[in-house]
Amino acid sequence: MEKDTPVRGRDRELAALHHTLDRVVAGQGSVTLVTGPAGSGKSRLLREAALAAGLRGVRRVAIAADPDSALIPGDSLLRGLLGGPEPILASERMRELVAEPERRYWVLAEVRDAIERAALRRPLLITVDDLQWCDDLTLLAVRALPERLAADAVMWLLAGRGADGPPGYLSTLGRLTDGGAGTIELDRLDDDAAAAMAADLLGAAPSADLLAAVHGTGNRPMLISALVRGACEDGSPVRLRQLIRRQLSRLGADARTMLEVASVLSRRLSLPLIAELTHRSPAALLGPVREAHDFLSEDDDGHLVFQHDLIREAVRATVPGAVARTLRREAARIAVRENAPAVEVAALLADSAEPGDEEAIAALRRAAGELASVAPSSAADVSRRALELTPAGSPLRGEIIADSVRLLWLAGRAHEATRLAHSLLSTGAGPAAEAVVRLAIAAVSSQYSFVEAVRQCERAAALPGLPDTTRASLLALEGVNLTMVGDPPRADAVLAEGLDAAARAGDDAARAICLASQSVLALNDQNWTAARDLADEAVAISARVGAAAALWGSTQWRGWLDDIAGRPDLALEHADQGMRAAQRDGQAWLLRQWSMDRCKLMYDAGRLEDARAEAEGVRAMSDELGAGNYADCTALVTVGRVALHAGDLAAARRYDAEAARMRADEAPIVRHAGLWLGALVALADGGDPARVRELLSEAAASFGDRIPALGTPLDPADDVLFVRIARDLGEPEWAARATETIRRRAAANPSFRFLAATVAHVEGRLTEAVAIYREFPRPLPLAVALEDVGTVEALDEACLIYDEVGATRDSSRVRGALRKRGVRRRPRTAAAPGGDGWAGLTPTEREVARRVAEGATNRQVATAMFLSPHTVSTHLRHAFTKLGLSSRVELARLAHQHSDF
Repeated sequence: MEKDTPVRGRDRELAALHHTLDRVVAGQGSVTLVTGPAGSGKSRLLREAALAAGLRGVRRVAIAADPDSALIPGDSLLRGLLGGPEPILASERMRELVAEPERRYWVLAEVRDAIERAALRRPLLITVDDLQWCDDLTLLAVRALPERLAADAVMWLLAGRGADGPPGYLSTLGRLTDGGAGTIELDRLDDDAAAAMAADLLGAAPSADLLAAVHGTGNRPMLISALVRGACEDGSPVRLRQLIRRQLSRLGADARTMLEVASVLSRRLSLPLIAELTHRSPAALLGPVREAHDFLSEDDDGHLVFQHDLIREAVRATVPGAVARTLRREAARIAVRENAPAVEVAALLADSAEPGDEEAIAALRRAAGELASVAPSSAADVSRRALELTPAGSPLRGEIIADSVRLLWLAGRAHEATRLAHSLLSTGAGPAAEAVVRLAIAAVSSQYSFVEAVRQCERAAALPGLPDTTRASLLALEGVNLTMVGDPPRADAVLAEGLDAAARAGDDAARAICLASQSVLALNDQNWTAARDLADEAVAISARVGAAAALWGSTQWRGWLDDIAGRPDLALEHADQGMRAAQRDGQAWLLRQWSMDRCKLMYDAGRLEDARAEAEGVRAMSDELGAGNYADCTALVTVGRVALHAGDLAAARRYDAEAARMRADEAPIVRHAGLWLGALVALADGGDPARVRELLSEAAASFGDRIPALGTPLDPADDVLFVRIARDLGEPEWAARATETIRRRAAANPSFRFLAATVAHVEGRLTEAVAIYREFPRPLPLAVALEDVGTVEALDEACLIYDEVGATRDSSRVRGALRKRGVRRRPRTAAAPGGDGWAGLTPTEREVARRVAEGATNRQVATAMFLSPHTVSTHLRHAFTKLGLSSRVELARLAHQHSDF
């Protein structure tokens, strides 16, 4: 009935949607949130938008959530994208992805690529109804993809129940709102609109009694519809629940039972399952389904569903709680027998199993295992439910607690994990089980807290009777984290013991990690030759046993050594190979690690725009992979320093504010990097000497007497910068101590020529320093040395270098020095939008823009250029800004107008 009546009281909302549809037809993406209580007309508004989209030639993709599928990763998303006559996704590929590790990252990559391809052919309207019931993976897609597809002709229209929903839903609303999403809040209809709707439904003017009842519903469209329908049938208005009970009472016993059983199980009717539960054949349900047609409708995929969630809830309220639990438990047994996915079984068991139910406990544990890589928070909840059902004396409790602790850490719920881990200890679990849970905690916490990882490994390694394989893994991981914490004596002892355990266990992967960690200690002890030799040995072992994807990669560390020795170009070659391997093997976590390396290496190579794009890509990957302490900190310092060179103080301040958490970190290497960034930002932002002095003093204290110690790991060029800052602050003692450290380091490592350049630089032998710097692809240290030389010719060259790398703030400073000498140099102007705008793009931005203009998706570009799709997005966004564009359509049009592109 409602479909044939006009929408009342929503003229302003409809006008806004029509305007946004016109924009998507023009190639501009958008996000609109439609919020309101149940029955306020959100679904109807989405249908109206879909009709208007069809008239404009916009293709609609409809995604609808089901509260009973909230545990199934990607259920809502994949049903919407795989359904319909023209599926957005190829189901065969998605089935393959389900079996792959780290599938959260790759599923989203596939989804994003598919949406991009579809939007290139025809503008898209993607509607998501009942957002509050979406599963974790669908919510992640809704949070992340609109921003990453902002340049595409995609209109996102998302409907949910306002502030009423689980935490994941509320955080999604916050993320989208903060990102600039438009909002439409549906409240009650005004009295005139409510009366008009009642008249439309009746086909006549409503009576005064009926109008009073209409207004008593709070003027919510769904309730008005149900109330008027009840009045038409019975001659008097009633409440929705009363109406449902009355309508149910008029049905035959079979139809009534079918609806009641269906309401307990799911919004969508599974007729085979209902038939089995009611001991009937599916064919025998045809009559009851026809009889219950007023309660049911078909969704976009042709499945029978309850017409509205309020109707399902009202029917379900007629079923006693004990009966509902029994039905769901029996449905779970049937699902297990039919080999249904474990997560579907878990959804039925979560509120129906009784304590001690071994079958339910096993099914929940299997479901937690399936969910772990794509929805760790849901997996943790399922695992904890299994724990609740496990009797206190059961030997399984220790294992389930261990599983739950690991999942809670993966989900970022550290405090819960810690509390639960303590409960494991109180149960008196055996050493082997305790060691496994502590190793799991340490492996995950290495991404968040090096100190916590050390604590867990230390306590686990002290347990008696552990197998050599477990002990080797624990000691190797403890050693890695001790190098990050900054405790060389303990790290040295632990790594020596770890190597012995690895030898006894024949564990070459653990051996490679230990050797790479010993290389770090050697570098910190200023023995660069030993550091390089140990790293080479670790790389050789890793290549032989395939340990490159271990928690801490020796190949990555070897690249860092090349970089700090002045050869970021060599390190980038290794990183590029690592990116290729990570893409080929589907290793999303390793892809982030290599991308983290690349952002720092590109910065050192003077590719500032590329470094910024890569770093922003690393930060964006936290959506799929979770926050990573070391990776995120490296990326944050990189974007902060690029912003300083570019003169973007507003961005630098934002990054510095984020770095506040680094300055409170327990690990000196992280804390120090945050303090160093803070000092650089403070210098650029007015240069308050007291603030800079405070930050640098605290940074020096992070490593005791080791001044300088500036970098992650050390960068000799930063040490030179530290000396300059110390002199400018009037701290000659700091400068003298740092200079002496630089001298000792160079003397101890004469084969590393880049160190000789830094000594010459701080000692004022500038001609020699410039000559040595020219041997290395490190343009920024060379430009600084030329600036210190101070001749017109040297300043001219420094200015050119700064211009070439995009360090506009630095080039402006040098031009000021030239003006004082009576020499004026015109600044290199930024390219204007359109016309000559291509000249303002970096080579990488130009290549990305060219491929996108030719019709490639971000993922196709990423694969061809060995980048992450997130990094491609950043390059594309930067290119759009420089060209004054906002969509792929405009880019393609501009490229067509310029043949030289």
